[in-house]
Amino acid sequence: MVIQRWQSVFLLLAAILMAFYAFLPVAGFTFNEISYELSLLGVESLLPADGVAAVMLEPEVVSWPLFALAMLVAVLSLIAIFKFKKLKLQKTLCYACIILTVALVASLLVLVNGWSDLRYYFSNCMPVLAIIAFVMAIRGISKDQKTLSSYDRLR
Repeated sequence: MVIQRWQSVFLLLAAILMAFYAFLPVAGFTFNEISYELSLLGVESLLPADGVAAVMLEPEVVSWPLFALAMLVAVLSLIAIFKFKKLKLQKTLCYACIILTVALVASLLVLVNGWSDLRYYFSNCMPVLAIIAFVMAIRGISKDQKTLSSYDRLR
């Protein structure tokens, strides 16, 4: 059995980052002279509730698949923490999380491609930090695999 050290911390950090990313606004834009914020949950107007935004049309943006993808990455990261007895599976889950995170960012870029007056928010750094955390977790898992294989040679 392997004592979990840093890879668990990195996987937990990645899960927290992706969960926060799913709920935070990722971009701001203007449509029909009204400012909106785009999050993975949908589009929200920046006008107060008593403004004229109710009369004007809101842009139709389907972003719930991106929300589901971000939550899937967070859940897979949490699952990987508890698969510490199966290092190969834990490493495979980390690689899958990296691929899904890159797909999430690429899908978001395709979604907002061509929008005018688009402003990206700082929350877009979270997937990049999560990928870095996954890579650091993979390094920790590889160290554990090397340690276990060296102990098997000595027996």
